[in-house]
Amino acid sequence: MIYVNTEKINKFKKIGNDYYVIADFDHTLTTSKSTASMGIIPKYLGGEVLKQRLALYEHYRPLELDYSIEENEKQKIMKEWATKSFTLLSKSIKSNETVKNALKGANLCLKEGAEDFLKEMYEIDIPVIIMSAGVGNIIEEFLKEQNCLYKNIYIVSNFFEFSDEKAYLDIKNIIATSNKEYSRIPKEVQDKIKERKGSLLLGDLIEDLKMQKKENLERTLTIGFLDENIEEGLEKYNKNFDIVLTNNSNFNDIKNVLK
Repeated sequence: MIYVNTEKINKFKKIGNDYYVIADFDHTLTTSKSTASMGIIPKYLGGEVLKQRLALYEHYRPLELDYSIEENEKQKIMKEWATKSFTLLSKSIKSNETVKNALKGANLCLKEGAEDFLKEMYEIDIPVIIMSAGVGNIIEEFLKEQNCLYKNIYIVSNFFEFSDEKAYLDIKNIIATSNKEYSRIPKEVQDKIKERKGSLLLGDLIEDLKMQKKENLERTLTIGFLDENIEEGLEKYNKNFDIVLTNNSNFNDIKNVLK
């Protein structure tokens, strides 16, 4: 743990349980060593699909972590990456069975304390919105396997639909890391949270702050996990998040801070 905005934490504590959670999935709810949901299926399929996926990852991932790139340019680059990745997957998946089979033995683990966190949010009736630029089918099936897909959880992500052994996805409207915005949350979910006094936002990229409206950030406690390029990114993360956690911190660390 590197940085804590004590004033913001104290303000958050005063609202009690009258808040909601918006959380990224990959490397936020899951460990930094976990395979991203976008990479689970290519790893399972192997061959040319995996080769192409790795080539895309090696080219675009350093750009995703590069905060020297002008924002509009970076948005274009991230949309380009997402478009190419989902086009590749659309040609490779035939049914939801592929998703289930890909999860068997996959390197995908929740951060320590995340399972208890999700359970506690359910027990005290806190809405949890998981917003991801990854594969929603993977996230949904994984949480089912972990017995963590509670009724208070809403997944906002890229979902494949299947018909006649073909996968369908609206490529033009995919969620990329650069456009994970509050407006993506379905209206019926927004209606459930609009009267709440505050929110807790968790992410591993500065772009994840877009998951909340700008005007709501003042009453949002933001937590950023920084596990890659720590030295280069620390100052920028400290300026943008209320709490910055490094070196594979977990949800038990969050609990300790909020106590």
